[in-house]
Amino acid sequence: MVVLAIFGLLMGLGTRGFRALAKSDLRASSAHLSGAIRYLFDRASTTGKIHRHVIDLNEGKYWAEVSDDRFFIPHDAESEADIRRREEKEATEDEELRRQLEKKAKAEEAASSSGSFSSMPSSYDPSKLDVGDFKPKRARFAAFKELALKPVDLKNCKIRSFYSSRLTDALTSGRAYLYFFPLGQTEAAIITLADDKDESVYSLVVHPITGQVKIHNEEVFPPRSRDQTDDEGNKVVQ
Repeated sequence: MVVLAIFGLLMGLGTRGFRALAKSDLRASSAHLSGAIRYLFDRASTTGKIHRHVIDLNEGKYWAEVSDDRFFIPHDAESEADIRRREEKEATEDEELRRQLEKKAKAEEAASSSGSFSSMPSSYDPSKLDVGDFKPKRARFAAFKELALKPVDLKNCKIRSFYSSRLTDALTSGRAYLYFFPLGQTEAAIITLADDKDESVYSLVVHPITGQVKIHNEEVFPPRSRDQTDDEGNKVVQ
């Protein structure tokens, strides 16, 4: 019985030790993500380029991207289903554009090898003169190559949900994006991290004007409606 009692005590100490270690990893991951958000906020302000934080909720990782193109957040709030449909449409458009470019490159290569020449420059494309429906240019983001902010794989924790002011509900799967703009603005957002067993939860609340991130040792839920309040408590209808 003494042996069993000692064994039970050691098991209890070991369990508490593992929980403390998991909570320590969760705390460190929350602090690192908070610092990364603040860094991108300052980086967008100083470089004049739009940055975004890509958060992969399925894989438990995040990284940064940057764009030289102009980007506008959709005015209407999107649901998770809306986002997935938009991403599928964009992927289809990208694939079609890739095929067109490959076809054009092969045609130019064939014309060059056959020795045929035209009075018009090879870059001339009559289709550019056609009048079609106006389509705004979609911003292209590339990997953010900066040693100060490398891609991160979370350890012993996960990103449970992501919410921003342009979403109708929090995302729990797929990829989420947090945008940073050159004039010193980001999105109001709530990022929730938890350990693997969902025993400990940390919530990161991002302020859209200052870029400050407040870490809560509890789950902070998104507002139930699109009606929000400003810093003085006045209701703001979005």
